[in-house]
This record gives sequence, C-alpha cells and structure tokens, in this order.
Amino acid sequence: MARRRRAKRAVRRAVRRKVARKAVRRKVARKAVRRRAVRKAVRRKVARKAVRRKVARKAVRRRVVRRAVARRAVRKAVLRRLAAAAAMEGQT
Repeated sequence: MARRRRAKRAVRRAVRRKVARKAVRRKVARKAVRRRAVRKAVRRKVARKAVRRKVARKAVRRRVVRRAVARRAVRKAVLRRLAAAAAMEGQT
C-alpha cells in the first residue's frame, strides 16, 4: 500500500510541476506581449516627434524664404523708384 501511496504522490507532484511550468510559460508570454506593446508605443512616439521636428524645420525654411522674397521685392521697388526719379530728372 505504501508503494501505491508513494506512486500516487509522485504522480500528483508531476502534475503540479507541469501545471506550474505552464503557468510560468503563460506569465513569460504575457510579459513578452507587454514588452512588444511598449516598444511599439515608444516607436510611434519617436516617429511622431520626428514628424513634428520635420514640420517645424519646414516652417522655419518657409519663413526664411518668404523674408528673402519680401526683401528682394522691397529692393526692386526702391530701385524702380530711383530709376523713375532719375528719368524725371533727365526729362526736366
């Protein structure tokens, strides 16, 4: 009988070990999923930041170009006015 009891105990222990191993595996899998989700979120955040930086750079460039164009236009107008004044001088 003792042997039978020992055999039963061994079986029970084996089953418990198997269940515990399965639980550990499930836990590890859950952690992996979580890690993957976090990594994805971080990547998305970084991408968003990169896009914002790009947009900001473009805005700066646009502002610089616009200022340059305005300056050129002003210079052109001044020259035109001077030329007109010179022409008037020549006429009189």
